[in-house]
Amino acid sequence: MIEKTAWEKAASSDGTTASERALTSLARRAFLSLWSYPNVYTDEGRVNGKGDGKELCDLLVVFGNDVLLFSDKDCAYQSKVDVTVAWPRWYRSAIDKSAKQLAGAEKFIKAFPCRIFLDKARQSPSPIELPDASVARYYLIAVTRGSYFPARRFFGGGSSGSLMLLSELVGKTAHTNTPFHIGFPLESRRFVHVLDEMTVDLLLEELDTVPDLVGYLKKKEAFMQQPGVIVSVPGEEELLARYMSTIRDEEHAFPKTPKDVDFVALPEGDWKTYRASPQWQAKQQANEISYTWDALIEQQSGFIRSGKAITVPWQPNMGDANHERIVRALASQTRLARRSLSADLLVALHRSDPGHMFARVKLTGRPPDKAFVFLTIPRTEGEDYDTTYRHRRMHSLMVYCHAVKHGMPTLKEAIGVASEPLSEGTSSQDFMYVDLAGVSDEEIQDWRKQADELDILRPKTEAKLFRNTESEFPAPFRFVAPPPIYIGEGGVPMNRAARRQADKAAKRERKKQHQS
Repeated sequence: MIEKTAWEKAASSDGTTASERALTSLARRAFLSLWSYPNVYTDEGRVNGKGDGKELCDLLVVFGNDVLLFSDKDCAYQSKVDVTVAWPRWYRSAIDKSAKQLAGAEKFIKAFPCRIFLDKARQSPSPIELPDASVARYYLIAVTRGSYFPARRFFGGGSSGSLMLLSELVGKTAHTNTPFHIGFPLESRRFVHVLDEMTVDLLLEELDTVPDLVGYLKKKEAFMQQPGVIVSVPGEEELLARYMSTIRDEEHAFPKTPKDVDFVALPEGDWKTYRASPQWQAKQQANEISYTWDALIEQQSGFIRSGKAITVPWQPNMGDANHERIVRALASQTRLARRSLSADLLVALHRSDPGHMFARVKLTGRPPDKAFVFLTIPRTEGEDYDTTYRHRRMHSLMVYCHAVKHGMPTLKEAIGVASEPLSEGTSSQDFMYVDLAGVSDEEIQDWRKQADELDILRPKTEAKLFRNTESEFPAPFRFVAPPPIYIGEGGVPMNRAARRQADKAAKRERKKQHQS
């Protein structure tokens, strides 16, 4: 039996508790296994090489400069005890404890990024290099289980059971006096994303790539921390619905807050409208092809973890870090981008023209700053794979990824994937990442000459440049406009139950005015 590498063992670890295993499974589907690590440790607690390390967090995701720290707490809520007692107890054990753990983890990882390990015994250092604190972006995410059914009972009226968001709450005392509401658990106002057992599932299922999730977390923090504005949201799912259905400058966004407004309240019910919509159903169907891209990444990730990933035949092994950088370039694409990239890849793989290579080149960005090259080259009869064919294929891919810069000066990087056509019955892939930002004009001309020698990237060849602008949804969303304000007596933001009463009163008033 072949011994697994430490990296492979870490990839097969599922967490130590049922809730951690659920979180790990969900996270690996969303972020993919190369960047997700449950139960990582520091070297604190070990003296003279003895003793176990200290757990840093329940799940660590490291993706380039983005570092996501997860804490997972499954705490029983004492439903038979009055809410004024049960809620503070649950909050302290689930949310307050998680927030402090995450703040401590962030502080340590900033100061000592090289002291993170995959095991208690400190035998397996983190295989992914953590970014320097000067460029890293940290996101603190507390997954707290146990409040779902108590919250449904507390708010009544068919409440979803998610925790409400209220930005004016800061610190433990404010939270313990406001049941089932979350603002800033830490007195420092360091933002902690608090998710319950319902919203963690829907969030990681809806935003199932690192760039999609990080984009949401970043913009959510800005939305909830608007200076001088109190933000009230009846659940993470309602916030997510508005984000997914609002497109501005070709990106998801939150609604703009008008000037001179000091209170913003999102309505309840948008998530149900969003998930039941034909637009969402069409999106799910359109996304199916995009998981071809995920499968490609996971396949190559397995070779990297096992130490079997190989580099250009005529160069020394580049090491796991550089292999990871190439695959990360593939994983840096959003779910929407993966749709068309998967389609382009499949077009190339299904193209079979004996004796001739085929390439499809996709440019992305406005102006174009990234090029994807999908190349298929059939093997000639009797051609040895290792000594001849792979050399020829990698050389062609390298020329494509460099020469594509000619005539496209705005390109900053190129990502290439080369394979045999599917018609050959066997399939292997080569991957390449090229930084084009610093390539000189002289080098570009040299690569152009090599492209001419291969007779590629010319109008008469079969290589074509494609740019499409596929829409994520077939039609825009139009939610029912909410009442203009959700503030009760004394200027206190309303909870779910009070909001429903206000909505009913507003409907009765509109009906009365219509009848008159």
